[in-house]
Amino acid sequence: MKKLLFFSCFFIILLVGFITYKDYYNYKTLSNQFVISVVNEVKKEYPDFDESKLIKVINQDNYSNSIVNDYGLDSNDLTILKSYEENYKKSMYINLCIIIVFLLIILMFYYFIRNREKRQLNKIINYIRKINNGIYDLKIEENKEGIYSILENEIYTTTIMLKEQNEQSLKDKNDLKESLENISHQIKTPLTSIMLLVDNLNDTNMDNKMRKEFIDDIKLQVDNINNLIINLLKISKLDANVVKFKKESINVKKLVLDCLKYLDILIDLKNLNINVSGANNVSFSGDYKWEFEAICNIIKNCIEYSEENKNIFINFAENNCYTKIIIEDQGPGIDEYEKKKIFSRFYQGKNSFDNNFGIGLALAKEIINKDGGNITFKSIKNSGTKFIIKYYK
Repeated sequence: MKKLLFFSCFFIILLVGFITYKDYYNYKTLSNQFVISVVNEVKKEYPDFDESKLIKVINQDNYSNSIVNDYGLDSNDLTILKSYEENYKKSMYINLCIIIVFLLIILMFYYFIRNREKRQLNKIINYIRKINNGIYDLKIEENKEGIYSILENEIYTTTIMLKEQNEQSLKDKNDLKESLENISHQIKTPLTSIMLLVDNLNDTNMDNKMRKEFIDDIKLQVDNINNLIINLLKISKLDANVVKFKKESINVKKLVLDCLKYLDILIDLKNLNINVSGANNVSFSGDYKWEFEAICNIIKNCIEYSEENKNIFINFAENNCYTKIIIEDQGPGIDEYEKKKIFSRFYQGKNSFDNNFGIGLALAKEIINKDGGNITFKSIKNSGTKFIIKYYK
């Protein structure tokens, strides 16, 4: 708008200037033609007269009647030349007024724009000061064209981003605080048990059998703490985005069988029946080491919540869109109020075991998501739980 008005006024001034020049050109042309015609008429009667003297007389503002009459002219005959001059001066006056008016319009418009830009600039400065003071609740409703409006919109976008980052930072701090509290609680329990057991070992009257049981319990608690710390380090690496997932072809059947071999002792303790089905060539692209960790944690969860002599079903298949792995147990299922929490870190369900720190499923979900897949589940009370994992192609 500013540029359009400026160029419009500038164009009008140029146009008026051109018209002024045209009027001047027409005035001089008509005046010269008139003088030439007068000189030619006088020349017919007075061939030897002085042309320069007559032209000088005609161009004077006040004519000398005696001199004009000497050439057979009447002063009234020269009034037409005067009218040419008056019309030209009138036109010049009008054109000058038009130019002055448009110059004033340009100056007024410039003053108006300058003040508006100054107000916008002050507003932007106030926005930045508020942002620097941690006030992100700003609203810029204007969405007009112009460099300052564009700057306002960019600042508004930056403000929203900073506000989201600030909120995320506060959330991360709260999550970190909650995680530290959970970690402290998880480590405190086995450490307390270890301290009690060690105190009891100081009893000199304890028989060797009881002493051995206490030592075995201490080893178990140390193993639990060690596993907790290892899993926490893994989660920390994933949170910090320092893990670079490899992209290699993973044969699903081999992955599942390797996991079952790793968990063989737990399976034998409960005499569980593991049913594996799926084509030998089913595969997906991912990081084998991390996917081994994820699948093992899911199968281990199913083992822990299964009663003795029950079945665990593992089925896998693929299509043009994804590779799917389904791991299903015949455990007690998950209550409705727990379904939203089972992938939360450190969440322990009401049926969880003493050595369950609530990290396994959270870590599995984190790994699968970061490796380009997703995990969901279906569970019916007293009918088991089914985990569905999809790796997209």
